[in-house]
Amino acid sequence: MKAVRVLSRWLLVLCVPLLLLSGMIGVAFNSLWIYTSGFSKYDVASKMELSEAELKRATQELIAYFNNPNQQYLDISVTYDNGQAGPLYDRDAVAHMKDVKGLLWLDYYICLFSVVYILSYSAVLWFRERSEISNELTIGTWRGGLSTLGLVAFLGLFAVTGFDGFFTAFHEIFFPHGNYEFSPYDHMVIMFPHGFWFDVAMLVGIVVLGLGLLVAGGGWLFLRYFNRREFSIGVKSP
Repeated sequence: MKAVRVLSRWLLVLCVPLLLLSGMIGVAFNSLWIYTSGFSKYDVASKMELSEAELKRATQELIAYFNNPNQQYLDISVTYDNGQAGPLYDRDAVAHMKDVKGLLWLDYYICLFSVVYILSYSAVLWFRERSEISNELTIGTWRGGLSTLGLVAFLGLFAVTGFDGFFTAFHEIFFPHGNYEFSPYDHMVIMFPHGFWFDVAMLVGIVVLGLGLLVAGGGWLFLRYFNRREFSIGVKSP
């Protein structure tokens, strides 16, 4: 029984960085602003000979595809500046996007699991150990915040010192079939160059780092308040 309690507490700690990281990744993949800002920075519309409006529309369709569980393959057609219409991605890129969508949904499930576990853990404490709920949750979230800081620092250092290696290792692990290698002239590479992903990774890392600091700092402050309150009650009690 003790082992189960210890395991459940540490699972709570693990769920905090999982929730923050998976949640922010989900937000990034659904943020039209992140896409359009990156496209503007890397002059994507001009390189692809598309209008800004047409590129924005295609991006909105891409986001909708990621969130539609009933659509297996991406099918986006665009009209180029010369008036010709055609598919945005070729067959290889469509297959790659299918794998990307699968990873994104895995991210959604991780985020959902983290939320459900944290709420379930809180509910169990509420019904079984109501007097300890504040202390237990505060310690768990404080440790979770610290774990988040450690995880982001590790991944950030790895990414900053060798992002190309980090990018390649990530794809070799999650795309074992090798369908992530494209020609420099492929629309996939033009729209999403390494610099784009580096910027997104840094943005996600900074936001998650800030959230981790808030969680850890808030937990530490509440622990100080909680312990001081418990001490004062103990002193005043007869």
